[in-house]
Amino acid sequence: MITARDSEFHPVPRDNWRWTETTPLSFSHAAAGILGNLYIAARPNLGVALSTVGIVQGFRFNPCEVDFTDAQMHLPCPDNFVDYELASGLRVKVTKPPRESHFQYEYKLGGGCSFDLKFRGLHEPFDGNDLDQNPLLKSDKDHAFDERLGTQWGNPSTDPTDPSGHFELMGHITGHLELRGRRYEIDCYDCVDHSWSRRTETSKRAVSWISAVFGEDYGIHMAVLLDVRDGRTIYEGLRNGYAMEDGVVYGLVSATVEGYGEKFNPMNVHIVATDVRGKQHEVFGSAIAVHPWYNYNPSHVAFQSLMQWRSGNRIGHSEMADIFGLEFLAARQSRRVGA
Repeated sequence: MITARDSEFHPVPRDNWRWTETTPLSFSHAAAGILGNLYIAARPNLGVALSTVGIVQGFRFNPCEVDFTDAQMHLPCPDNFVDYELASGLRVKVTKPPRESHFQYEYKLGGGCSFDLKFRGLHEPFDGNDLDQNPLLKSDKDHAFDERLGTQWGNPSTDPTDPSGHFELMGHITGHLELRGRRYEIDCYDCVDHSWSRRTETSKRAVSWISAVFGEDYGIHMAVLLDVRDGRTIYEGLRNGYAMEDGVVYGLVSATVEGYGEKFNPMNVHIVATDVRGKQHEVFGSAIAVHPWYNYNPSHVAFQSLMQWRSGNRIGHSEMADIFGLEFLAARQSRRVGA
């Protein structure tokens, strides 16, 4: 179960130098085809933090084409994780932990980008390590270790000195973005998360992060294992996920995902998921903005799309990201494979 305390740094022994805590946020302006991201990865035992902000408008298949990027590594780590400002100009305040936060940013080297955004959660955070929320934990087979998830996500440690965890939270994001001289009013829905764990960054991760949020009362989120065969992304087993209806979370018991991508960027997707009540959720997604996001983590790439989602007569806009370790891709895409 997630509590307000989980918004803060989690104390671990000082010699656990790999310990990392993260906060990402995605936001969008669907009419303009804009997808925005911020990401913080803090390593308090090393005293450093990574800060990255990226904004893309429309279809950008190469990293040099994105509309704004500011990735900074080895910044001084803040002394807390609920009210801090990084040297990059990114400020975060968790106003009502763990459900409400305020994010502010201004690029310090020019006027390329700034934003002021408030996030309000729509439900109690989903804890993938909680038996009461994640029915897949009841099956050892479904919860077996898989290196594609990485040590940082989905493979909880049994070591009491290494209390890894992760939560997801759908929410309403409001505020404004200024991008290269133009202001956009932001009023969207998406999903944030917070992770804390020993991260090895082995570059063999392969998981899809899918958030289809339709408004105050409905959305689905899931993590799905990936593979690459003959240059095509394959969506395999559901790792965890949930449906949210009227503020109540229902864990998913199964899901199928079929999709088409362009240069690994998700373009179209069809999802059929069943929750613990036996209720089925069918969702279709079509990309309205894409980009490969390399600088949120030097060992990985997130092929990220702003999706227009359809479920029955409802329309929503939120993020989907197919996340790969670079060595995972190299082992399947290198010209030396099979040589």
